[in-house]
Amino acid sequence: MIERVRNKMILLWGTPRRLFWNVCRPGYVRASLAMRSGECRRCGACCRLFVRCIHFFEDNGLPACRLYKHRPPNCSNFPIDPRDIADRDLIAPDSPCGYSWPQTGPGANK
Repeated sequence: MIERVRNKMILLWGTPRRLFWNVCRPGYVRASLAMRSGECRRCGACCRLFVRCIHFFEDNGLPACRLYKHRPPNCSNFPIDPRDIADRDLIAPDSPCGYSWPQTGPGANK
């Protein structure tokens, strides 16, 4: 029970953290995304972090977004750094994210 509450608090903090980075520190976001490698595996975990996104749906069994072409920065830049991977791993630990970062640089060890 305590672990579940702790995880919810972590996920709750993630949204304003990402909003802060996108609005107040766009240089950090650009630098971190430039170091990011991999690609989206369409698991849909990012659309269900704290609550399920109202624009999320499944199209023939695959996660999809009604606003995909017009997604806000919190969505289009996700994951911004390794902390976002740790957040999404709380939702889908058995389905690894397709993105990763090297061990040094923006977002490392944070």
